[in-house]
Amino acid sequence: MGARIVVRGLTSLNPNADNQPLFIIDGIPIDNSVNDNASNQRGMSNRAADINPNDIETISILKGAAATGLYGVRAANGAVVITTKSGASGSGLTINAGTSFSAEEINKLPEFQRNYGRGWYGIDDGGVYSASGALIEAQSVVDPSYIFYDNYKNFYRTGGMRDHFFNMSGGKDAFTFYTSVNHTKQEGIIPFSHWGRTSARLRGTAKFSEKFDVEGSVNYSNSGGNRVPHTTMGERLMYWSHTQDIREYENPDGTQIAGILSANPLYNAKYMTYVDDVDRTISNLSFNYKPIDWLRFTYRFGHDFYVDKREEISPGPLGIAGENRSGLSALGFMEQRRFINRVINSNFFATFDKEITPDLRATVRAGHELFETDLNYSYNFGEEFVTPGFYSFSNVTRHVITENTYRRRLIGAYGDASLDYKGFLFLNLTARNDWTSTLPKGNNSFFYPSASMSFVFNEVLNLPNALDYGKLRAAYGQVGKDTDPYRTAATYTTATGFPLNGQVGYVRSASRGSNELVPEMTTTLEFGTELQFFKNRLGIDFTWYKANSKDQILSVPVSNTTGYSQVWINAGEIENKGIELILNGTPVKTNNFRWDATVNFTRNRNMVVDIADGVSDITLLQQNGYVNSHVTMRIAKGRPYGDLYGTSYQRYYEGGQPEGLIYLDKDRPKVIANSGGFAGFPLMNTTNQMVLGNGMPNWLAGIRNTFTYKGVSLSVLIDTRWKIDQFDQYGVWLAAFLKPDYTNDRNDVVIFDGVTPDGQPNDQQVWLGQGLGPDGRDYAAGYYRNIHRVMSENFVYDASYIKLRNATLAYNLPTRWITPLNLKGLSVSASVNNVILWTPWRNFDPESYSTGAGSNATALTGMGYPGARSMFFSLNLTL
Repeated sequence: MGARIVVRGLTSLNPNADNQPLFIIDGIPIDNSVNDNASNQRGMSNRAADINPNDIETISILKGAAATGLYGVRAANGAVVITTKSGASGSGLTINAGTSFSAEEINKLPEFQRNYGRGWYGIDDGGVYSASGALIEAQSVVDPSYIFYDNYKNFYRTGGMRDHFFNMSGGKDAFTFYTSVNHTKQEGIIPFSHWGRTSARLRGTAKFSEKFDVEGSVNYSNSGGNRVPHTTMGERLMYWSHTQDIREYENPDGTQIAGILSANPLYNAKYMTYVDDVDRTISNLSFNYKPIDWLRFTYRFGHDFYVDKREEISPGPLGIAGENRSGLSALGFMEQRRFINRVINSNFFATFDKEITPDLRATVRAGHELFETDLNYSYNFGEEFVTPGFYSFSNVTRHVITENTYRRRLIGAYGDASLDYKGFLFLNLTARNDWTSTLPKGNNSFFYPSASMSFVFNEVLNLPNALDYGKLRAAYGQVGKDTDPYRTAATYTTATGFPLNGQVGYVRSASRGSNELVPEMTTTLEFGTELQFFKNRLGIDFTWYKANSKDQILSVPVSNTTGYSQVWINAGEIENKGIELILNGTPVKTNNFRWDATVNFTRNRNMVVDIADGVSDITLLQQNGYVNSHVTMRIAKGRPYGDLYGTSYQRYYEGGQPEGLIYLDKDRPKVIANSGGFAGFPLMNTTNQMVLGNGMPNWLAGIRNTFTYKGVSLSVLIDTRWKIDQFDQYGVWLAAFLKPDYTNDRNDVVIFDGVTPDGQPNDQQVWLGQGLGPDGRDYAAGYYRNIHRVMSENFVYDASYIKLRNATLAYNLPTRWITPLNLKGLSVSASVNNVILWTPWRNFDPESYSTGAGSNATALTGMGYPGARSMFFSLNLTL
């Protein structure tokens, strides 16, 4: 799956807006698109996956408008700044090579009951997949082959990865170079899934004189693999009876061995393929001219180009009598998607750096930037293969082609001025004006400034000896943000079902554009401090920030009588405020042993300050449950981003539920019916859907400890996400089929905690099972199917976790051992990832979700991938 990165909270109310930071490599912005949507079932990668991690020298995160204003609207959500490795002048030739291997397996599965087999009402009728049948132990006496199969463990496999790299660097006084190649191949834990990347990079510098030098690089990568439909796999695996062996999935003639009313997910994974293939080239060239010591002119040109080809195939009938087509397309189809994307970045700036007086130094930069992107998307669909097994558009009876083009251009002029007074007082001012092609004329030019100041007070104040360094800082800034192309006017797309009889057809978009749109604007205020104590053995870095994003560009509902269902407008405001704390220290330091520790803590609070007039809320995404247990993530004025709405049990309030109540109070007693078919069972709240939780974490933290003894080092990272609610959609389906371990009480007689509608304590005994109970009452499909599965409340719950994210043991062999081998360095390491997980979450890893990497609704987990734990072994040598 692609990685989702958000810096200091979501800044856009638009459900499909890009809230991820800008990626910058060696000063050049690159594309990090996912090119997918939140309903994607294939887990596509962000394009940052094309970067070879072995080429990275440093990574830094820029936060706040004051830090990112110089990069323009594309950095409105922050920036990830990457510096790659390079050669060094006069260093001679250095060669590095390494290899690593890993194995991975599922780190968490749902807990299943193993006592009951397929069927209904305690009977195995042989025709259903629900685990509501007879006791397996009793049934196996009659049929010894009737046993429990651990089909989840039998379906998933042990995956693994192989990574090999080679790089070479060096340089003389006038030039340097760095070149590398890398090959990565990964086999997924889902059978038949795989992904790989091969890349090559060349970077160099040339110094033609004391005044003129050139730097450039080019990177090529090819990546891709087979992406199985993970949500479909999870759903079909859930339908599969655990008294039937899933590993028997294919007949000798190639047809499917299906389950009871269900497709075999192994057969589907093998034959329903989705293969992507990405060719990408990233190149940049930089010229520096320094006519005098205090003035430098720089020009940078970057070109980012890739072709992303995706092909999905669902095979058609094989023409064999008795073939089982369960879970497969009735006719067979193939789809091809192609994204051709070109990004150009041109940046020219002049830098003035001079000591104005012995006490004052000034650095001033002014520049001009041009950014242009051109994305062409084509889609081919073919259905019903004429010849089985021949997958070509020339072999289909119906063929549909669509094509779209997205173009965007930004022009920016910017300035930056920094003043340094005696090395203890610093002032930085920035200003930028952008012109964008995606906003209407008259509103497509916008200006935004920023200012920051810092005071290194230990340089001028008489402080205790324990304090080595102290700095106070403050920043204020604004950053503008435009929108996607084609939101200023009506657009047309190819109509479904066309071409028809050779005729093309187009339909107008349901969303009306507006020629009055203005840019969004985010205003940030932050304060912070940096402190170092005890000869730099203890460090503290603290930041408080607040960011308000106004004039949100949203698509809001309008009356269908207008000819549209949505209209693009400026409306709404979201506020993010929080704290960031970094503690680092060296508790122990001797000649041979060192212990370094770092604690990173962040807490963000957001609030929807306003949305459009006449709009009560905006739906981000809805995921379905059984019957009424759907859950919707919505945003509404005066409430936090990410509220989860759904059905709930009725709570008792004297005089009835208060009008306008939206937050569920789980501490209040449930109302238990005292008459009718549900007598003795909790009632559903039929008044309105309630807010069951919120999909944003209360806080995040990480703790890293590194222990070093001579050439041996041990690094341990513990990661936690605390108090976040998620919707367990997979759990709804499991509960409906009585598969979770907590359904082992299905034949118990219980008294539900709560009160009757008149407020009296409930004392009614009821049976949880199906059919006629021990009291002679007909309980129909039973508690878990009639009541439990239809309440969203049961499936929105805490998804906090504490993880041993990584532990790495490394050993650098002593120089005296490797010198006879003509080696400069040799190291070996072993590491594990995600091997320990604590969480109240009942399903797969709580970080697993089925929405794409670009989605803003990740608390809706769907039926996605399980998480994985892995073990790596690496060998690196330097010549």
